[in-house]
Amino acid sequence: MRKITMIAFLTFVSLLKAEKISLPVESFTLSNGLKVVIVKNNDVAVVSCRLYYFVGSMYEGPGTSGLSHMYEHMMFKGTKILGTKDYNKELPYIRKMDLIAENIQKLKDSGASDDDARIVKMKKEIYSLLTEQRKYIKKDEIWETYQKNGGSKLNAWTSDYLTAYLVTLPKNKVELFYWIESDRMQNPVLREFYSERDVVAEERRMRYENQPVNSYYENLLARFYTVHPFRIPTIGYMSDIQSYTRPKMEEHVRRYYTPDNAMIVLSGNIDSKKARQDIERYFGNIPRAVKAKQSVVTREPAAEGETRYVMRADSEPRIDIMFHIPPYPNDDVFVLDVIEGILGGRTGRLYKRLVDSEKLCTDADVSNSFRIHGGYFIISASLIAGSDPVTVEKIIYEEIDKIKKDPPSDEEMERVKNSIRFSYLSGLKSLERISDQIARFEAMGGWRGMFDYTDKIISVKKEDLPAAAARYMIREKQTIGILINAKSQQEGN
Repeated sequence: MRKITMIAFLTFVSLLKAEKISLPVESFTLSNGLKVVIVKNNDVAVVSCRLYYFVGSMYEGPGTSGLSHMYEHMMFKGTKILGTKDYNKELPYIRKMDLIAENIQKLKDSGASDDDARIVKMKKEIYSLLTEQRKYIKKDEIWETYQKNGGSKLNAWTSDYLTAYLVTLPKNKVELFYWIESDRMQNPVLREFYSERDVVAEERRMRYENQPVNSYYENLLARFYTVHPFRIPTIGYMSDIQSYTRPKMEEHVRRYYTPDNAMIVLSGNIDSKKARQDIERYFGNIPRAVKAKQSVVTREPAAEGETRYVMRADSEPRIDIMFHIPPYPNDDVFVLDVIEGILGGRTGRLYKRLVDSEKLCTDADVSNSFRIHGGYFIISASLIAGSDPVTVEKIIYEEIDKIKKDPPSDEEMERVKNSIRFSYLSGLKSLERISDQIARFEAMGGWRGMFDYTDKIISVKKEDLPAAAARYMIREKQTIGILINAKSQQEGN
């Protein structure tokens, strides 16, 4: 086992002293490819236990969008041991439902709609079979088992290229995590699949179809990424969700939810020697994927002209301007983080101008979202009713042009750098935040990169900012979204 001790320093200018943050990190990899990172902290009595799979919407496409998010739901349904009174008695019902679902899809492929009498009848048959299957289901057994053993912060999330399953446990209960998660990795059962598919469809309907601002962002992102799968929403498209089948999900699971595509991160009061022995015992015999995960080779082509998207809805008006940026770890992403600090936040130039001074907006912010394969730099402003988006857009360009023309002052640079470093290093005091950063940087090429971040920020010079702004903040290549309040516009007319 290799042991690495990382020391980071943060200067608090107001206090004129340095605070030292020490992170003792140990890592190893099992023969089946499962990566393990341990961050010891003996000052707490718990361990943040997190299992990450390197899969998300980036690995999906037509017909499979949202499968990773759907599986996030299914993972809590149990295994051949957990969540069931008798798995073998469940099987006949599962197979019958699969056959009916296959016939429904055939009808849809031939042009039948959801309200077709045949489809309505077959859906009722699925729910009738599900009622019988539920006689053998132990609902929420995984959830309750964790909670009865002192588990907290039990949750899961899915992103573009990461899926996480997490729980914080007392230090003497960590073995429960190994047992449950190794069982879920090896023997998942997609029970209640078709009813949960309806739950996800309803989640999609409530979060997007019925939320104009979320629908706006989904459409804006699909115009920003024209070919790269970053354009695919994590929740998936409605037509894809409604066409999920259990066999399709099983294929997705076999491809991606394997030890060679996973990482365990343990942060807290943990005996690393025992952890290695236990993880080897529980996970060591789980086989790799039959076929190694294929890398995403699609890259977004250079923008050729401005893309402008205008949506009218009953929602707060806003404007968003997006620029393509290089992939991590290109040095420019750190320069752009500093530019974010100069322009964004309540102390940033845009907020002071648009909110405090001009009183055109209720909020103004900036985000430099760096990632693998190229991220985005986005400037966002929420408009006060009656404000002209053209005027707000003009002011944003003026502030961008100032960055391109003149470097910031030494005082502004110092304020922003210290703010970035303070926020980042403060986050590393959280067991959960440490784990997420390790996984995030691992997904971008290597978890050790997280310890270089503050050094990269420190190395940014004020003279770097104008050149970086000029390279990426090009109006002729931007994607701009404008959300207009349709009701206010009608009243104005």
